Amino acid sequence: MKRFVALLAAAAMMATLLAGCSQAPSAPASASTAASGGDGAGGTIAVWADPSCYAWLEDMSAKWEEATGNHVELTEMPMVDGDYKHALDGPAGIGPDLMFGPHNDVGDKSAQGMYAPIELSEEALACLVPSAVDACTFNGNLYVVPLYMSTNLLIYNKDLVPTPPDTWDDLMAIINDPKFDNNGDGSLGFLCNLGDFYNSAGFLWAAGGYMYGNNNTDPSDIGLNNEGAVQGATYVKELFELMPKGMGDRTTANDLMLGLFTEGKVGMMVRGTDVLPSLKEAGINYGLARMPKLPNGNVIANYSGFTGLAMSGFAHEPELATEFLNFIVQDQYAASFAETTGLIPCNQKYLDDNSATDETIKAFNEQIQYCVPMVKIIEGNQTWDPMHAAMGSLATGADPKTALDTAVQQIKDNIAALHADS
Repeated sequence: MKRFVALLAAAAMMATLLAGCSQAPSAPASASTAASGGDGAGGTIAVWADPSCYAWLEDMSAKWEEATGNHVELTEMPMVDGDYKHALDGPAGIGPDLMFGPHNDVGDKSAQGMYAPIELSEEALACLVPSAVDACTFNGNLYVVPLYMSTNLLIYNKDLVPTPPDTWDDLMAIINDPKFDNNGDGSLGFLCNLGDFYNSAGFLWAAGGYMYGNNNTDPSDIGLNNEGAVQGATYVKELFELMPKGMGDRTTANDLMLGLFTEGKVGMMVRGTDVLPSLKEAGINYGLARMPKLPNGNVIANYSGFTGLAMSGFAHEPELATEFLNFIVQDQYAASFAETTGLIPCNQKYLDDNSATDETIKAFNEQIQYCVPMVKIIEGNQTWDPMHAAMGSLATGADPKTALDTAVQQIKDNIAALHADS
């Protein structure tokens, strides 16, 4: 990661020198000016669209062009490719006005000047899920307009588990039901790839742990081995002891879990909605629900992610681009987004209106309020390998406190090395 960031920075600097006429990072685009169209009538914005949302943005571009007389140059660009290409094209003056990015990039990209602040209108902001807006905000500025969200949910087989568990005791009762005994190799009542910290973090957060202080912005304050985190890791260890031994390998656990679930053998699993097509194809009568509560009453607080359109720090038409963003997040377009992309939109009215009739939306609407967004400072990347190792060691009987202490020391060393090379 350090080498990659350095490469991007060097590439951006070289492109700036070669271009000779690069723009400075844009100041926040005015919502009031952009909303009125101002002097931008007949202007053109360049948008790099991730393939998942290209068809929807193509339709929205046509609607906006008809309504305003402006034009969108829409380019299909996978998000990961656009990230690298923007580091070169942006400073050279040939990059996009808008591009796709995840919320956890806003800290690093805003500091580099690659993302510019966005000032949406109050009406547009009111359409969005508040936690999504908060996640995409850094140092008081919005840097990504969130379009869709992701998080893990509890997915259950209704034929085996008619009612999902509300509490830890309910969860334990299902796990220990004799019908889920896997020939002596653990229970198939509940499966989760807990060796992957993305999946096990929610237990630590709900028990009182945290990654970094000051709302995950202060890496000098690490809460991954405090009393709450240790308690959360103890729950993870208990679940490992109840699951089949094969679930201890995070590299194969997801495939094992999905295979068993589609065979109709598993009561519950923790996964994202990307597995739902496989369940439908297998004919599983499944349901979705929020995570259970730990004994302290806190809902297991899975990680959440929000993805949307970021304003390039080198945007040519920031006001027009802001007008376009204000346009596409309106409530009336949320349903078409969901239908066209198959993703969960960050539109609060859509979630509220569909929670009564759509079980997936209901589960998202309930779970998302408890979720912890992925960390948006670059030091967050230094936690993954140590925490994967810590969680994996619990599957083989490691002491939770010892495992977490070891991980935190490695994280501190990683952060020190990161800043020593910067």
